[in-house]
Amino acid sequence: MKTWIKNSLAAALIATGALGTTAALAWGGGQCMGDGPRGGKAGWSQMAPEQMKARMTERAELHMARLELALALTAEQKPAFVTFKNDMKVRAERMASQMAERRATEPPKTAIERMQRMEEMSKLRQVELAEARKSVETFYASLSDAQKTVFDAEFEKMGRKGERGMKGGMHGGPRDGSGMGPGRG
Repeated sequence: MKTWIKNSLAAALIATGALGTTAALAWGGGQCMGDGPRGGKAGWSQMAPEQMKARMTERAELHMARLELALALTAEQKPAFVTFKNDMKVRAERMASQMAERRATEPPKTAIERMQRMEEMSKLRQVELAEARKSVETFYASLSDAQKTVFDAEFEKMGRKGERGMKGGMHGGPRDGSGMGPGRG
């Protein structure tokens, strides 16, 4: 591996660690303080819609900044990244709005209603995923092989539990009927 790539990756890892530490401190230090998750701050289910949208936007911007730093983009690649970043921002805003709308509606009362809601959400997720995949494919094609490896690793982190990605951000707390397990709906 070329020295500049190694140096770029090392700098990206250091910056990522610093960003992660800053984010952890901003969330209130976790449960170590004895006053609940994130220092007693409200979870997703207790946030006002505008607060939820702001947090989701902030988190998406942090992921994109981390990704841009890790990829060490060339001048020719930056326009493709800006397009990709804007697509992801629009998607995140749309998801936040949908979550707020869902929270504002009456929760399902029966198993059938919950299943109908899950089915609707599944269809919506499929459309969102297809749109996101197209955007990722377009940007991914502009990357070098080394950058693709970095992108793959960063993309995996975004979804890993504990990384404040989709999985990590969606577990725990009351549900809105979008799942079948206990305490959902």
